[in-house]
Amino acid sequence: MRYSTRDRGPKKPPSEPAPPPRRAAVMYARVSSRDQEREGYSIPAQQKSIREYAEQHGFQIVEEFVDIETAKKSGRTNFTKMLAYVRKRHANPPAVLVEKTDRLYRNLKDWVTVDEMKTEIHLVKENVVISEDSRSSEKFMHGIKVLMAKNYVDNLSEEVKKGMYMKAEEGHWPSRAPFGYLNRRDGDKSFIVPDPERALMVRNLFELYEKGTHSLEELAAYARDAGLTGRLGGKLIAAQIHIILRNPIYMGEFRFGGALYRSKDPALVSRDLWQRVQDRLDGHPDTRPGPRNFLYQGLMTCGHCGAAITAEMKKQKYTYYRCSQLCTKDKTTYVREERIAELLADNVVRGLQLPPAKMGFAARVLKTARVDVVKETHVRLADARARYDRFKRLIDKAYEDKLEGRVDDAFFARKRLEWEEGMRIAHEDVTRFTRADLNSMNTALELLELLSSAYEAFNRKTPSQQRGLLNLLLSNCQLQSGTIRATYREPYDFIAKFADSKNDDGAESGDPDLRHQVWSG
Repeated sequence: MRYSTRDRGPKKPPSEPAPPPRRAAVMYARVSSRDQEREGYSIPAQQKSIREYAEQHGFQIVEEFVDIETAKKSGRTNFTKMLAYVRKRHANPPAVLVEKTDRLYRNLKDWVTVDEMKTEIHLVKENVVISEDSRSSEKFMHGIKVLMAKNYVDNLSEEVKKGMYMKAEEGHWPSRAPFGYLNRRDGDKSFIVPDPERALMVRNLFELYEKGTHSLEELAAYARDAGLTGRLGGKLIAAQIHIILRNPIYMGEFRFGGALYRSKDPALVSRDLWQRVQDRLDGHPDTRPGPRNFLYQGLMTCGHCGAAITAEMKKQKYTYYRCSQLCTKDKTTYVREERIAELLADNVVRGLQLPPAKMGFAARVLKTARVDVVKETHVRLADARARYDRFKRLIDKAYEDKLEGRVDDAFFARKRLEWEEGMRIAHEDVTRFTRADLNSMNTALELLELLSSAYEAFNRKTPSQQRGLLNLLLSNCQLQSGTIRATYREPYDFIAKFADSKNDDGAESGDPDLRHQVWSG
């Protein structure tokens, strides 16, 4: 049999296999202040690093989200949009690519929200992937990093508060001016002065109420008729006027941080007038003192019916806790406060104490988290010092221009005040970042102490410190038949599981990296 070859063309090369489909991913980048964005400080670098990672690991970035604002408060605009975007694709959610832990979330609420989406989180610079199949050690390390990041932000906030407390001790209102005042600055000093449009009207409110001719509602009507409005232009209501009449700042004192300070800022009313107004307000039942605050009030619910656990005094001496609905299923109706303290120490705090075999791993995790904090601090310090040096150079250059006659005295004086203010803020940032870094190290050591000797460390604290620690640890706590069942907040629930975990064969192990049935899916 013959075959014709006339119609045969050149042989075609074998077709190359199609590249595998790229996985969908979203990019999230963030800077912690608008000043960083103006300096070109971080966003482009984050985006470049994430895009390179996506290219190397087979991801197609389908959406990009950028936030330029503080991360201490959840509810960031584009962070929220990213969560909504991922949730809409819950059947096949895209992965989330982010530079590192503290770029994605800086508080525990954000972490819980992201974790509930059940998607992969890729931390590009840390070379870590967090998913439902992650090992217990990876989730433990991730939780500690989130906790340390939150603590670093809290420490920065504390440094701001320290400056406010110092200002209060000097006798000046340390925050935004109360109604009837305006904020003013003179060099490196800030203070409040009477608002020429509202100060006299505030005094009139005090005088009219003291005479007994006007109720709070009638004062609100008087304010509306006189054109007295709030800061944003809205009408003053009775509740706002009540707050004004209660504020001692108008007679020369102010409360800040639970303490009362003598003010050096101008008073709007006399002490006698203010006190007479307080006496009249105290005659109304809504202004009488509230109930006594008990140490563990609001911390527990009834394990039988879910009602709140309330406290009451017996013989004006002993404090007892019970179900607010007097639940009939609970045979142990009343529990002494001392017994509650013992139960919380045994059933809540002791559960976070790691056995010696796992302490070495916990120490390594904290050391790694500490390294991340140090890197972040160095970046922030470098930025603050660069801003300080830039403002100093601008002042020096302007001074030379003034000597040469290129700028006049008025221009130099105005710009010098502006740049000196920038230098002052940069110098304060250097101090804050340094102190926050040291505080974060102290917190890491305290956490390590808690993991190694939680029970003893808890018992050494004062009652108020114990309550503060319990608020941090617990998301829910039930009192039932004289026993306590606790549900920890994240990441402490991971720590508790890690402390109590065993390998799949049921034996304790000194190697926490082994997969564990709690997380292995």
